[in-house]
Amino acid sequence: MAEDVAAVNDNTNAPQDVAMPVDAAETMLGGNGTTAEQTPQEAPAGAPESYDFASTIPEGVEMDEAITKEYSEIARGMNLTNEQANQMAAYGIKYGQQIADAVRSQYNAEVKAWGEQAKAEMGAKFESTMSTAGAGIEAVEKVVPGIRKALNETGAGNRIEVIRAFEMLGQLVQADPGKMVNAGGAMEQAKPQTWYPNSKM
Repeated sequence: MAEDVAAVNDNTNAPQDVAMPVDAAETMLGGNGTTAEQTPQEAPAGAPESYDFASTIPEGVEMDEAITKEYSEIARGMNLTNEQANQMAAYGIKYGQQIADAVRSQYNAEVKAWGEQAKAEMGAKFESTMSTAGAGIEAVEKVVPGIRKALNETGAGNRIEVIRAFEMLGQLVQADPGKMVNAGGAMEQAKPQTWYPNSKM
């Protein structure tokens, strides 16, 4: 009888519904059992009170005040930092320069085409025509010193119409130099009688 009681009370080998500790120091989800300290997050930087584009504007270039103000308002509306606004400005300047270069290249090609067209139209008389037109330019240059520069900068010097006009002036000068009298380094119009000798003016 005593043996039966002992058998009933001896439950040491029976399965137990008790959580046993594991050897791992921590689990993937549980971690090490402590709450991690939260690192305070810095507030994201936003738009400054005023933007400084000095480092972005190319040397020797002055940015238009109105454009700067307008762009600053746009950047501030997007909450851009000074660095971000400068990056955008740098890209805009680069893009604008590419457009300007493309326009200049296209215009130079057009001026060159004018010259080729004019030369083809003058044909065998190219040398003589340019020589006569040159005389006309020299006459005008005495009162308009910047005429050659203007012809080159605008490309007008390659236009057949302009060449013809100076050719006609050159013919007048060569035919009767007295029509244009050089007085004190300036070309002056002579008296009407020298222009129209048969007139009673």
